[in-house]
Amino acid sequence: MEAFNYLPNKKNLTILFLVSLIIKLIVFVGFIVQKERYKQPDSMDYHHCAMALTSGRGMYRLDNNRPMFWRTPGYPLYLSWFYGFFGIKSLNFSDNNKAQITSIVVQIIINSLLTILIFFLAFTLTKSLAISWVTAWISTFHPGFILTSTYLLTEGLALFFIIPYFLFFYKSFGKNWIKNIVLAAIFLGIFTWIRPMGQFVSIASIMIILILDKTNWKTKFKKITLFFLLFLSLISGWYIRNYKITDRCFFCPMFGLYLNTFNAPKIIRETTGITLRESIKQQYYKANKIAKQEYLIAKAKGKDLATELVHLKAALPVVLQHPFIFIKDWMKETAKTTFDLYSSQIVEFAKNTFHYDPPEEFLTEKIAECLYKQKMSPLARCIVYIELIFEILKWIGLLAGAFLFLIYPIFKKFNVSNDIKQTGLMWIKISPIIAAFLVMTGGFGYARLRLPVESLMIILSLTFWYWILKKNSIK
Repeated sequence: MEAFNYLPNKKNLTILFLVSLIIKLIVFVGFIVQKERYKQPDSMDYHHCAMALTSGRGMYRLDNNRPMFWRTPGYPLYLSWFYGFFGIKSLNFSDNNKAQITSIVVQIIINSLLTILIFFLAFTLTKSLAISWVTAWISTFHPGFILTSTYLLTEGLALFFIIPYFLFFYKSFGKNWIKNIVLAAIFLGIFTWIRPMGQFVSIASIMIILILDKTNWKTKFKKITLFFLLFLSLISGWYIRNYKITDRCFFCPMFGLYLNTFNAPKIIRETTGITLRESIKQQYYKANKIAKQEYLIAKAKGKDLATELVHLKAALPVVLQHPFIFIKDWMKETAKTTFDLYSSQIVEFAKNTFHYDPPEEFLTEKIAECLYKQKMSPLARCIVYIELIFEILKWIGLLAGAFLFLIYPIFKKFNVSNDIKQTGLMWIKISPIIAAFLVMTGGFGYARLRLPVESLMIILSLTFWYWILKKNSIK
């Protein structure tokens, strides 16, 4: 790693950006554009939302003028700028491909700046130029960062706001904490308009400040108050909008829909023996029955109904009746997010099934398809195996590092080197953020949901490998 021990300047940072940009553009233009591979399972939702915004209707459906709650308006707003520039050709997705392709090209340019941001994030956390450069270059060639930047989905754009959030949040533990905590809250607020999971990240962040910040309690209280109030003020507009329409206080109600689509049906299948498809139909029938009643009540009050909240009512009794089955299933999906290969998307391309998500997937089956079961080109298979080797090395670093920096000092009663202590403290500050992102994906897990914290996982893994290299070089 010592070969990477050089200072950043305009030249080497520009090279980093350009390499990242060229790779992403080659993948997009040479492969993703074909067969509209950028159209992923959730792309239609963003398409409909963007058309509604472009037409001046706001976040209201074009077919029945009902309000939309299941998507936040951040990414649709971005997409609507391109729909407005090119004009809506028709309601059909494919007829608006010029706007979509242009929006993704701009998204790729923005996303390519991430490698620079990731460099500075790694340096802020580790103070190691070697770890920072290796992390940045890994992110440049990482299939997850490359592929998600080319989809009509939120992840590619959202990363541009979550990485600066991490950067300024962890900087706030040092000097100029007011400036850094303000910037952290702003970036997390923007991220939450695109990906609503930012709300849960804010809670984890507050807990980290409360427990791990070395300042006095008065300063901790000021930090938490400033961060929370600024963050809440930035996202409060969507809360207010939803409350005015429904008399219910919520930001994004998709949790209920996930529970009723993915978790509750599997509980019913396990406890009754009926098929998953039949149990999904059964749960949707319950939700629709409740929705009809509640819609009439809401309409009588001059309000509307968020049907996703109704799905929560249908799913919650099933979940509460069998909590251990629910926890088991949630952990299984979280494990899928944690260990799935990003290149499993290549399998979906090879199978031509990338436009939709199945109701259930199995991690072992997905990995087997990546490695040998699904026919694909030699280049695609090579990418899969390179990622597999990288993931093995990453997880060796994470597991061994967790022992070295977190468990070993306890056995030694903290009679360890200052280097291990400082690195261990960094691990403790980062781990809750990683856990928050991963645990949230228990409804339906897949690799790209862990992408916001992938750079943090790489940084932690590299701290172990760098420690090993330094120790051997000293010998």
